[in-house]
Amino acid sequence: MDSQDIFIDNIIRFAGYHNLNTYRKIANFLNVTEDSLKHWQSKTRCPSLKRLDQISDKIGCWSYALIQKDGDIFAEIELLRNNSREILIKNLKEYFLQKGRFSWKDKAALFYGFVSEAALKSYFREENFKTPPLKKLDEMASALGKPTYELIKEVKLIEKTDTRKNKE
Repeated sequence: MDSQDIFIDNIIRFAGYHNLNTYRKIANFLNVTEDSLKHWQSKTRCPSLKRLDQISDKIGCWSYALIQKDGDIFAEIELLRNNSREILIKNLKEYFLQKGRFSWKDKAALFYGFVSEAALKSYFREENFKTPPLKKLDEMASALGKPTYELIKEVKLIEKTDTRKNKE
């Protein structure tokens, strides 16, 4: 199951808990269009990391939880805003250091052609940077032998427990 399927499953789980039983209600709550939801579900489009962060902020969970199978999307967290791109860059830098990859060519080689050197550089730029969509993140994680959500999960997180009265 790819991260987009997991994302949709978690959105449906969240919607069910909050009695958001139509595309319109879900879309309004998440501040996205109905068309976006339908395109994501049919996989004709893929949410960006920025959109994932916005939805997570609205729900009140960590972004990585939305792409983690049965992610803890009901945990109360203390944060101002999710920033998956920043965490992705931090995690990739740490991974490159652990693997002793210092040149862009060596770093890109870790992704077995899924990510070009130019694309990788564009993710790391300070300004006018690009961020990979979920589909590309899946490919990157697969090449690194990691679950996708780990690429955008901060190592030191402080989470509270699930606060729902009646857990599923």
